[in-house]
Amino acid sequence: MRILLAVWGVAGLWVSLRAQTHVMLRDSVPMFWIKGNAFYTPDRRQLLYILKGNIFFTGESDSRENIYLYGTSLNPFDKKKNTLYLRNQSKPVLTYASGVFYAIPTDADPDNRNNEVLRVQRSGKWLAFYASYNDSLLAYYAADSAPPAAAILVAFALAERYDLLKNITNNTNTLPPARPAFSTLRPLWGNTTAREWIWDGRLLRPRWNNNPFLAWTFDGRYIKPYMGNNIYEEYEWDGEYLRPVWRSNRQFEWQWDGRIFKPVWDTDWKNQYTIANGTVKPWSNVHTEREWVIEGDFPLPLIIMVVSGAARSE
Repeated sequence: MRILLAVWGVAGLWVSLRAQTHVMLRDSVPMFWIKGNAFYTPDRRQLLYILKGNIFFTGESDSRENIYLYGTSLNPFDKKKNTLYLRNQSKPVLTYASGVFYAIPTDADPDNRNNEVLRVQRSGKWLAFYASYNDSLLAYYAADSAPPAAAILVAFALAERYDLLKNITNNTNTLPPARPAFSTLRPLWGNTTAREWIWDGRLLRPRWNNNPFLAWTFDGRYIKPYMGNNIYEEYEWDGEYLRPVWRSNRQFEWQWDGRIFKPVWDTDWKNQYTIANGTVKPWSNVHTEREWVIEGDFPLPLIIMVVSGAARSE
């Protein structure tokens, strides 16, 4: 999968106090919410880190004891090799240059020929992160809505989340768990077989119906019918809103606020959904007939397509 990515700010230093964005994991579940130089939990309620100069601090204070990460430069696309340090440790945790992050060579493997950890790529609106060992997408966000240094924090967080750094620096053959061959979404109740959906990383389709006219493609931003060229059936996902691209249809405009996805123009509680522990269910908690079960990494915008009825199984 490839995501279209975004051009950097002026001289690599542009920051707007009004800029804000969600960092989305590969399954479109949010990882951080960024506002200016502040990094929050996805629900925007808890401040995690602040950026000042070349240092990320935990919480609101920039006192010495709150130092979290710091680097010789926080421009991930700097052609010169830079080094990243964790807290007050003297030994660096990563090096990076030209959008590629590397593990630090070990005594057992001083050359560390396979020390590439992950890559950052940009073009258009998006910035995306890929695991180097298998070229799989890890996360993405709108690059013009965050300072350039955000990529440093996100890269380190991803390396920790997927054990990329640990596995390489320990010089083992262990790799992060591979994504399942496919992911599924099915109703908890009712005719689960007829309404079960499958996502294989390329196509969204009913699991037990191979009609190609019911399948959809998704490239991280646009959702399109697999067959046919009806542009009025195309949808766009920007990390917060899912909307038809070429038509105005309020019924199929949905929003994700970090906790709940819901129709933009509908306040009915039964259509406001949460996702937790592999279950999609109405926020009101009284409409169990509308619950769905997720197995694997199912992208959020595709969940919305199915739950909203925009994607039909027959």
